[in-house]
Amino acid sequence: MKKIKSCLINSFASHKIEHTPYYLIALLTINMLIVASVSIGLLYNIGLERQKNRLLDLVETQSVMIDIVARQAFMGHNGHPSNLLMRSVAAKFIQQINIEYPEYGAIGRSGEFTLGQRNDDSIGYILKQRYFDEKNQMDIPWKSTYGEPMRRALRGKTGVDVLLDYRGATVLAAYKPIPTLSWGLVAKIDLDEIRAPYIKAATYAFLFTLFLAIIGSIIFWFFVNPLVREIEDSRQFNRLLISKSSSGLVLCTMDGQIIDANQAFLKIVGRTLEQILTLNYLDLIAEKYLLEAKEKLKSLIQTGSLSSCESCYINNDGEQIPINLSGELVTMANIPYLWLSIEDIRNFKKREAELLLSSVVFENSQEGIFITDAKKKIIKANHAFTLVTGYELDEILGLSPSFLKSGRHDPLFYKKMFEEINATGAWHGEIWNKRKDGTIYPSLQSISAVYDENKKLIRYVSILTDISIQKAYEQQLYDHAHLDTLTGLPNRLYFEQKFDQTLLRAQYRQQNFALFFIDLNRFKEVNDTMGHDVGDLLLKTVANALKEGVRAEDLVARLGGDEFVVILATISNSGEAVKIARHLMDKAHQPIQVEEHTIHPSLSIGIAIYPDHGTERSVLLKCADEAMYYAKHNTEEHYHLFAISSA
Repeated sequence: MKKIKSCLINSFASHKIEHTPYYLIALLTINMLIVASVSIGLLYNIGLERQKNRLLDLVETQSVMIDIVARQAFMGHNGHPSNLLMRSVAAKFIQQINIEYPEYGAIGRSGEFTLGQRNDDSIGYILKQRYFDEKNQMDIPWKSTYGEPMRRALRGKTGVDVLLDYRGATVLAAYKPIPTLSWGLVAKIDLDEIRAPYIKAATYAFLFTLFLAIIGSIIFWFFVNPLVREIEDSRQFNRLLISKSSSGLVLCTMDGQIIDANQAFLKIVGRTLEQILTLNYLDLIAEKYLLEAKEKLKSLIQTGSLSSCESCYINNDGEQIPINLSGELVTMANIPYLWLSIEDIRNFKKREAELLLSSVVFENSQEGIFITDAKKKIIKANHAFTLVTGYELDEILGLSPSFLKSGRHDPLFYKKMFEEINATGAWHGEIWNKRKDGTIYPSLQSISAVYDENKKLIRYVSILTDISIQKAYEQQLYDHAHLDTLTGLPNRLYFEQKFDQTLLRAQYRQQNFALFFIDLNRFKEVNDTMGHDVGDLLLKTVANALKEGVRAEDLVARLGGDEFVVILATISNSGEAVKIARHLMDKAHQPIQVEEHTIHPSLSIGIAIYPDHGTERSVLLKCADEAMYYAKHNTEEHYHLFAISSA
């Protein structure tokens, strides 16, 4: 392992040698730029301070001089001079300055000093402004952001700062008031003039640094690069070792003596490096594979490479380790070596055994299983599938599972099924399928999509269970809970559920529907005189007559005893309901022959209309019941449409 470590160290060292000159040149360039920038910045700050002091001295000197001249002019006047006198003295003073010193006020290339006074809501400049001629002298509004130095001077402040002058230009300005004349004095110079030499110096410094960087890169390319390329050639073995480091790697002499190995290899064989270095590679091979291993090594020496093949090691505990072996013949310092790459395939063998077990489970499962390719063509099915569907495997190979379709599901059902499979990878639910003999049966079915390591669809696996017996039992439970055991009609519970659904639909669609409350006349008399069997027969006969007398969308239910109800799902008007009631009475009035007895069933029907007589189940039932009672005792026709007068 020492050689591997040495190779890794050399690899990283060579990597640094290859790139370090570039890093060094870049670092030096950055350092030079930083030093130049800091130096120029410091010089700029020093120059700025000097300019501040110069301007401040200038305003101090000028203000003192102007103040002295003004005081001398006032000496001949007793008391405090009037504003008129002050303006007169100031005017003469300004005239004298403008005549004797035409360039008075100019500082350098862009600077000047100015005198100003406040004129109500503006600042008036007394001296000629450098950047405006005499005819275009301008005042600055007092509340403007321009002319800030003069504004501060007129407020009685003294100082120096970077501000906006009367043009709106950024300047370095010193300002001071002249109390004697109520003037302000400002000396300023454009900030661009101050910065110009330093910007020029920074540009030269950057170009000089860039020039040095280019010269350094050229020197490296011509003198250092050949050396780096030579080192790069020596890294070939290191790159090979690193690229295969996920596998066990071992370096052997031509006769098989191990001279180096990595940690992955040591972990596979369960030995330390010191133990490995005392062994020949063939000492690790299980006896069963020893002869084959010798032949493989011989082939490697002759051909220079060994393609992937299986073998078996014996680790330090005597356990057999299945491996996958490949190798190459490599040369270092003109000496050939055997370079072997080993993969531990114990997990692969374990998965192989699991697949074998899965195959056994597949064939012996009690649930029908079939597998299709990505194009939905059947490629495999187990014996349970044959028992459920009746199809043998050779009959369905290469076919689409569509032959199982029962016809009970529309194309949208299957479309949504595969949309869910594509989105989630699986679908589970109940479906009606068809056997080979044409029998339609319910099935609990799951379908799963299978993807490879690249997430490409390769298989569909479907598991189905015949749930015919379960469904039949569920239907029995449902019928027991919702159907009348004697007549087979819906019972009170089912009627109430169906009535509420009809009520909601009628409200949503704004439709009318009718409710019949029906009583079987003289049923108690028949039951008492002819027996319960005859009574039951009478009830079943009337129930069948009622079912046959209404439409498919209507509902007939038995509430109990001799009471029935009918829901006419839609009617256009009450007249239609009355017409159907008459039809039901005629239908039920057909004679029934029971032994020597002839029975003529008779009905009493009460009719309630939604929404005329109510919008709730309890209200409509009450109205229909009252109408039936009225029909039974007060009419010859034995049917009656509910009316408040008859309630």
